[in-house]
Amino acid sequence: MIGIALILGLALPTQQVQQYGWIARNGRDTVALEQVTRRPAELRAEVLAPGRARLGVVAATDPRGCVTGAAVEVYAWGSARDATPLRRVEVRLDGDSVRVAAQAGDVSRTAAMPAAGARFVLAGDSYAASVLVVECALSFGADSVLLPVIVFPNLHAATVPVRRHGDSVTVLTGDTSYVRLDDAGRPVRVEIGRGGLILERVRFEAITTGITAAPDYSAPPGATYTAENVTVPSEPGVVLAGTLTLPLHSRGRVPAVVTVSGSGPQDRNGFADIADGWRPFRQLAGALAARGIAVLRFDDRGVGASTGDFARGTELTTAADVAAVVAYLRARPEIDPARIVVLGHSEGARVAMLVGAGDSTLAGLVLLSGAADPRAAVRAQALWVAEHRSNARPISRDSVIALVDREMDSLAVTGRREVFRWDAAALAERIHVPVAVFHGATDRQVPADQADSLGAIFRRAGNADVTVHVFPGVNHLLVRDPDGDFLRYARLANADVAEVVLTVVGDWLANRYGMR
Repeated sequence: MIGIALILGLALPTQQVQQYGWIARNGRDTVALEQVTRRPAELRAEVLAPGRARLGVVAATDPRGCVTGAAVEVYAWGSARDATPLRRVEVRLDGDSVRVAAQAGDVSRTAAMPAAGARFVLAGDSYAASVLVVECALSFGADSVLLPVIVFPNLHAATVPVRRHGDSVTVLTGDTSYVRLDDAGRPVRVEIGRGGLILERVRFEAITTGITAAPDYSAPPGATYTAENVTVPSEPGVVLAGTLTLPLHSRGRVPAVVTVSGSGPQDRNGFADIADGWRPFRQLAGALAARGIAVLRFDDRGVGASTGDFARGTELTTAADVAAVVAYLRARPEIDPARIVVLGHSEGARVAMLVGAGDSTLAGLVLLSGAADPRAAVRAQALWVAEHRSNARPISRDSVIALVDREMDSLAVTGRREVFRWDAAALAERIHVPVAVFHGATDRQVPADQADSLGAIFRRAGNADVTVHVFPGVNHLLVRDPDGDFLRYARLANADVAEVVLTVVGDWLANRYGMR
């Protein structure tokens, strides 16, 4: 879960152990389920959101109920309670600083940043941990409090106004959260801002079954396609789980698209907990089905129903997984093996290039929000953070670039990230199929000029069918966003991929690979 708009309130009237749950819904969709065990000095929560890996959250609390540190562990969906986490991130207040420790597989990193005056770590991965901001604020004895916080995982400073009005609490952030309290002073319902998210407190036992339930990837009523859950063997010990959407009433074999998610463990929808949920690949599957195009989207290895270890994977292992999915599609009787396209978003766009360079029989590539020069993109992202994070230490542009370069060199040496030592031009020399490069003009994670650079690389390599299209007012997620500030994705009211993006991507694919 992302951002400080996801704020609730919770009272702890006694020092006994408490167990309860939270259910987050947007309309008929269940956004998240959370089981909580609360003790005087800590809160432990197990979090499951459809399309996400399972999370374990531990928040350390002081006598006021203020969170002074939080650790988040990410587990593969469906993994055992004693499983090894894919990654772990811990943040804690330490005097006038906040200290961060992160580990993924055998790679560990530590850092510190100034946090003078901060009283609370707002752990946005857990509603229950974020909840305590109300208890903390009101413990100071006033009905209106300005509470200085550090927002985690985004790691920026903010001031949260908390106001109590009888049996309700208002929390003012990018969105306004309205918390209704029961007679014991505990919140029982929360309405969060403009996104329509509603949270309800329930008995712990009420979500015992739901916390381990698999997400539903079936086709919605009235859909123009069928949705079949499939499994695809990849490397030894790795079986990928995905969903194949096939257009209804198609005649003969149909073209197909394989989707590739960006960085981090993601499910087949590419889900991120922004507004009412960012699910780009589910949207694409529905839009392309209307054009007569099949889509196979799959859980990353070690995520959702896919086996394997995500933390030990690299871009090359992801490319091997994609190649296995392409081979599976070629054997399906409904699919035309000569019209299979790989579509990747962000880091997934670069993986798509790796796949395309190794498979001359692919029909085409669609590269969304991809980088021609990943180092330049990461530098630009770091500079944006340094310039726009309110509590950042003054630091020169050259110092930021030097710091980022050292980090990328370290990752490259460990062998974890091929992307920091690859040669895009060399890959383009081996790709001779139609290529589409689509990008948002307000992308601050991978600047939009990377799209033109990527197109130029393919053209210089002799590719005669290269399309570059930059969408005004669209961010890195391909969502409508006038400024594209990725530090403030939480304040987006709508996380749907822009209709113009779905239309233009669909047009490009249909014009080249549509029904024959």
